[in-house]
Amino acid sequence: MKLLRNGIFLILVIAMSFLAAVAPSSAASRIRAAQVSYLPSRNYPQVAAEFARMRRMGLDTVILRVFQRPGDRVYPFVEARASSGVYFATDAAPVVADVLGSLTALAHAAGLKVFAWMTTLSTPLTESGAWQGRRYDPGSGSIMPCKALDPFRSEVRQRLLDLFRDLARYDIDGVLLQDDLVLRQTEGFSSAALAACLRDTGRLFSPRELFCKVRRGEDGRVYVSQLGESFQEWAAWKNRYLLKLAADFRDVARRVRPDLPFAVNLPYEVLTAPDHGLAWFSQDFDRAVEADFEYIAIMAYHRQMSAELSLPVEQAIAKVGEMAVSGVRCTRDPARLLLKLQTRDFVSTRDVAPGELRDILCAVKGAGDLSLAFFPYHAALGAMTANRVAWEARSSRTPARAGLLE
Repeated sequence: MKLLRNGIFLILVIAMSFLAAVAPSSAASRIRAAQVSYLPSRNYPQVAAEFARMRRMGLDTVILRVFQRPGDRVYPFVEARASSGVYFATDAAPVVADVLGSLTALAHAAGLKVFAWMTTLSTPLTESGAWQGRRYDPGSGSIMPCKALDPFRSEVRQRLLDLFRDLARYDIDGVLLQDDLVLRQTEGFSSAALAACLRDTGRLFSPRELFCKVRRGEDGRVYVSQLGESFQEWAAWKNRYLLKLAADFRDVARRVRPDLPFAVNLPYEVLTAPDHGLAWFSQDFDRAVEADFEYIAIMAYHRQMSAELSLPVEQAIAKVGEMAVSGVRCTRDPARLLLKLQTRDFVSTRDVAPGELRDILCAVKGAGDLSLAFFPYHAALGAMTANRVAWEARSSRTPARAGLLE
């Protein structure tokens, strides 16, 4: 385990160097981030030590989870006042503990910038049950409640705006939107959604014209097997609506903290299969770029892609490299593309091996000096205590494998 930890440490440190070797000038500020879903620290001194380790690894940013949904692990250094909610002061949602200010001060003291990682349509609100969206159920042919909040309800929009306004009162350096700002293939059939669609497009879309055929899968569930001619238009409208909502979150936050950077969080399909990204999630990479957010975050999780696309891990890694190149081609700024790399298998929960992480970093090198986030930041990464290694990959004369432990 010690060899594994030191190996990953060396890879991260060298990565900051050899990716920087191909850096052009850019408008966005390039970041190297640890995305934190959980910290095992029992108290604030231990949190400070964790942040110091991140900085020694060559990371310059910590992306902190500031929400608590049912099932999420509570930070052990807090005294929780609610089972779900947020980690900052607000009247717009239950407050688990107001710790963001203290965490931000500790991170800044360690030399790290802080991005607040915040939910949107999965935010745990007291009224969540009453404010759910509506979806078409192809099995029964009826309209059913969704788990997510309805983005078309004025109450939901206002409550989320209030949350992002309050979040911006803290001394944070940016915001990463959670990947829940999506409308899935059959979602968007609440009365508020229908009214918004009629207002924006001048027409209504019925499930009958959007979903032409269905099939029953081996698991017994019924799926849409053929989309209608109108579906693309409907999905594109949903995408425009979601991007406008994200821009509204950014704008209300900037009334408190001008120029606060925002990152939208998109699934890998928006680059590997754009039609699927739009159909399944109502997300579109090109439209997100045009919306002018400071960062476009892509969940380039190679192990997840390997499992979902039935690809060998090596091919999934190669696909991450292709995504990096195509993403930069659209953003025209490598630093603006925030590529999120997977450091732990989500199914087996095993940490990604140092050699595998090295291969991913080599695969994305050709795209330029990207912004990178390592997810999830976990104990095996945070426990590294080796001294910071001098950059040794500043030229092609230094092998990329130099100093790396297999």
